[in-house]
Amino acid sequence: MRIVNWIGELAGSVIPVILLALVIISVGADVVGRNIFSAPIFGASEVAVLAFVWLVWLGVIGAAKRDDLMGVRYFVDLLPPRGRHLVHATMNVIVALIAAGVIYAAIMQIRTARFTTFMSIDVPKWVMSVGLAISMAAIIVIYLARAWVELKQAGSVHR
Repeated sequence: MRIVNWIGELAGSVIPVILLALVIISVGADVVGRNIFSAPIFGASEVAVLAFVWLVWLGVIGAAKRDDLMGVRYFVDLLPPRGRHLVHATMNVIVALIAAGVIYAAIMQIRTARFTTFMSIDVPKWVMSVGLAISMAAIIVIYLARAWVELKQAGSVHR
């Protein structure tokens, strides 16, 4: 379980910070190069777009790991303890099912975008959809594990 937490921390917090730095540096350098030296940096905007998209998808993993994705939790926490765990478990399963639907959509996007590339950096555009699929797969794992814990806690409340 420790390795899963380490991977979640790496993917959900460390890598997004690095990607944010890459976005800031590439956009900043391009702006300075274009406006001060009249020499834009070739491909900087596309690198920034790719880094930002992956920043968002990996940031979703971090938010899920910290349980920051669902505003519904506030209302569920108002329920009495006896029913709260079951509702939390149901909510977690619903989030996992939605994530599975998003994975399907990402796969469809990969199929249609597999022949297009970012012109200046020659990277296929489907790479963005792969990030979405990876983040949704992580959400499924995180939320199903959380649902399992909630169901076990619901069972202990009823005893």
